[in-house]
Amino acid sequence: MRILHAYATRLPLPAKKYGGTERVIWSLAQAQMRQGHEVKFLARNAGELASQTLKYDRDKPVSEQITDWPDVVHFHWPYEGELDKPFLCTEHGNAGEARTYPQNTVFLSEKHASNHHASCYVYNGLDWRDYGEPHTGKPDNYFHFLGKARSALKNLDGAVRIAGNVKEKLAVLGGNRFNFGRNPYFDFHLHTRFKGMVGGEEKHRLIRRSKGLIFPVRWHEPFGLAITESLFLGTPVFSTPYGSLPELINNADVGFLSSSYKELEQAVAQADSFSRQACHEYARDVFNAEVMEQRYYKLYEEVINGHVLNDAQPHATGNVSEILPMTD
Repeated sequence: MRILHAYATRLPLPAKKYGGTERVIWSLAQAQMRQGHEVKFLARNAGELASQTLKYDRDKPVSEQITDWPDVVHFHWPYEGELDKPFLCTEHGNAGEARTYPQNTVFLSEKHASNHHASCYVYNGLDWRDYGEPHTGKPDNYFHFLGKARSALKNLDGAVRIAGNVKEKLAVLGGNRFNFGRNPYFDFHLHTRFKGMVGGEEKHRLIRRSKGLIFPVRWHEPFGLAITESLFLGTPVFSTPYGSLPELINNADVGFLSSSYKELEQAVAQADSFSRQACHEYARDVFNAEVMEQRYYKLYEEVINGHVLNDAQPHATGNVSEILPMTD
């Protein structure tokens, strides 16, 4: 099958340090090529893939840029125009207001789909060969937070609070101690260590040596690569029961979910009771690129054969990104 991935972000493929969506697209494309499919990209930034990439021009109709090459087009944004090729769209985020989506839209989890009045979803997978080996032995003396530190939805303040109340250190992967830009914040806690926008092997090393991921998000997480990356590298997850989380953390051996700070603190204090080996094996077997590739292949066949992926047009009735409550 000839597959064209279309994405419009500025980050290149393969992603260097940052870019969760780009890592997923790259992992999917690599898995597809291993299965013998031909893959090309329509992208704003060709990165290292110039020979495989068509340059995306925002001022030119997409239908004029696709060419006759692909059997199917996989958009990574909600393309709503006409196209004489079969296509589907993966929605990687949450609606910020009332809106509709193409009927052949794929979401990232069952809850993500449900929040947009849809039923079709595929869990993100990653190429775990890029992550090295997990650490399933005794961890170092800290927990980690992984996400945009400036985002209130990711709730760094909550992670700092949880770690502080149980007298644990917290490595913050995704920001600096002081942020003077959008959504400014300042952190003076002595138990926090800010590692900046770390990526690659340094990020993997910090995660695999951690006691666990403290991730008290206050929104409906569409999927959560921070969760599956942490699990694969051997760390349990302590988070809230919002969005995809109950689907991802569905085994008491790999993590704990609650919207109560007190209950999360109690679980974090018992981090050594969770199985680091079980965390790794679960992520390795369920959230890998091959599983994702097989699921998308079936959906490609559906749209090529003229079938729709959702019974009705997906839509959001309002802001799905609103901040959600937590209790003491």
